[in-house]
Order: sequence, then structure tokens, then C-alpha cells
Amino acid sequence: MRLEERTIQESSHRGIDASISRRVAIGSSSIAVLSLLAGSTLGQEEKKEPQRKEAETKPRGDRRDRMEEFKDFSERMRNASPEERMKIMEEQRVRQHQRAIEDLKEQLKVSDKEWPVIKPRIEKVYNLVHPMPQMRMGAERPRSEVERRSSELRELLRKDGAPVDQIKAGLAALRAAKAKEAQELATARQDLRQLVTLAQEAELVLSGLLD
Repeated sequence: MRLEERTIQESSHRGIDASISRRVAIGSSSIAVLSLLAGSTLGQEEKKEPQRKEAETKPRGDRRDRMEEFKDFSERMRNASPEERMKIMEEQRVRQHQRAIEDLKEQLKVSDKEWPVIKPRIEKVYNLVHPMPQMRMGAERPRSEVERRSSELRELLRKDGAPVDQIKAGLAALRAAKAKEAQELATARQDLRQLVTLAQEAELVLSGLLD
């Protein structure tokens, strides 16, 4: 083989080898980058996994507790006298009322540190919007002024020939009590708005606690 042809062939081989080396280097670099990305993603997933498990476990635990509570409630009701049943139902209403308030912590994504500050204001609004019903038997809770004025006016209207002046006075007292309660609710709502974020406020408007 002539010297010129051998030189060209060697140059060609060197070019091919260099091209292959570059491809190998690029491939190795790509694999390294992908490995780093995969490792980073895996690390993030590993960090999220305990949080995900905790979020999944908590609702299951709540459902289990509520099922057990319902079974206990059913058993007590089955073996109770009429008077005892009224008391059990009152206790159940109180638990459900308190649970509805506690459920707002999860709904609003309030932290454990923030909840003791926000809860009293949520509770005040919730109690005004959703007052506990008055039981006919057993221990009764204190009635609100609106409830008392309503009861007085209702009793007055049951009487035949109730004096017009008394009806007017009872109606005026009831309206004044309602106006006072409406103002109390407006103030409680404003106090609550001062502590929540815009997203939390939107959730509370959707739930009917804020207007």
C-alpha cells in the first residue's frame, strides 16, 4: 500500500475512533445526568412517602373511630329507657357539633400551632350560625334571647284574645333580639376574617360561616 493511501486510511480510522469516543462520552454524561435526576426524584418521593402515608392513615383512623362510636351509640340506644335515649341523643348532638368544628381544621389546612388561636373565633361563628337545638327532656342548655322571645310570643299567640299591645311588644322584643344577634354574628365574622388567609376565607364562605 502506498504511503499516501496508508496515511488517509489511518486518518480515517482516527476520525472514526474520535467520533466513537465522543459518542461514548456524551452517552456516559447523559446516563450520569439521568442518574442524578432519578436519584433526586427518588429522594423527593422518599420524603413525601411518610407524609402521604400519614395523610392516608388519618382518614381511615377517623372513619374507624366514627364507626366504633356509631356502634356504641346504637347499642346504648337499644338498651335505654325513653328518658335515657333523650340524654344519649343530646350527647351525640354535642359530639357531632364539636366534630364539625374540628373538621374545619383539616378543611382549612390550619396548622397545630395556629389552631388554638383560630378555633375560638371559628367556634363563635359556628355556634351563631348553627345553634344547638333545644331538647324537650333532660338537661337543657341555656336559651338565647331570640329563643326566649320567640317562645314568649308563641305562648302569647296561643291564647285566645291576646291583647294587641302585648303582641306588639312581644314582636318588637323578638325583632330587637334578632337584630342584636345579627350584629353579634357580623362582629364575630369580622374578627374571624382578620385571622384567615384569602383561600381560607373562600372556604368559609362556601361553608356558610362567612358571607
